[in-house]
Amino acid sequence: MYRQLTEQAERYLRSVYYQDNIAGQLKRKLGNLMARGEANADAACRALRLSRRTLQRRLKEEKTCFQKALQEVRALLAVNYLSDSRLQSNEIAMLLGYSNISTFTTAFKSWYDMPPSEYRQKFLSI
Repeated sequence: MYRQLTEQAERYLRSVYYQDNIAGQLKRKLGNLMARGEANADAACRALRLSRRTLQRRLKEEKTCFQKALQEVRALLAVNYLSDSRLQSNEIAMLLGYSNISTFTTAFKSWYDMPPSEYRQKFLSI
């Protein structure tokens, strides 16, 4: 199941973030890193083969930052994972790198103005 989820996340991120800029590259890498529980700036820099300062500078040139890219990836993957009826919210929280369900729920509400359970019920009819 882990392999399926990783592949699903990669396909989804490639389709959404087919950008050749550094923000797009970072978002694609974050999808992979998140699946391994390593979605942090240091791991992203290693994956991109950039120093932390270079990554910060290049993201700033594109008017974004690491945290914004991470939140965008999490928001998109959350919806994608919610569409899989086999996954429970606590599993999705873990896959997205949240330490508990309440942190994930709070983040999800900030993105979509409703909790994940309501989103799933309202939009995905699961």
